[in-house]
Amino acid sequence: MGERIGERIKVLLVEDDGDSRELLAELLELDFDVITAADGVAGLRAFVDDHPDVVVTDESLPGMCGTALAQEVKSRQPKAGVVLVSGYSNVDSGYCDVVLRKPIDVERLSAVVGSLGEAARH
Repeated sequence: MGERIGERIKVLLVEDDGDSRELLAELLELDFDVITAADGVAGLRAFVDDHPDVVVTDESLPGMCGTALAQEVKSRQPKAGVVLVSGYSNVDSGYCDVVLRKPIDVERLSAVVGSLGEAARH
């Protein structure tokens, strides 16, 4: 695939709440190329189709929870970064690189996505 110099890090945002999804996507789009999905199954499809560098997923999703999505992502592309966003503190985050608690600190999220995205490309 080679190095994609100058290309922005591509982020897949998986969030079933429409308002949260739009708000986070707008904030992330300041620094990254963002694609979104409304549930885990659509998220996995988008991951397979679009090959994002980083997946930011909510834990509680219809169809497939965030941790299950993370497992699927890592099994397909171990270098892809996964950020799990959860309202719960006791999620099994074995396949996730970073777990962020709600409410999300957007600056922290952006910094985490940036570093994971860089790592995914090397």
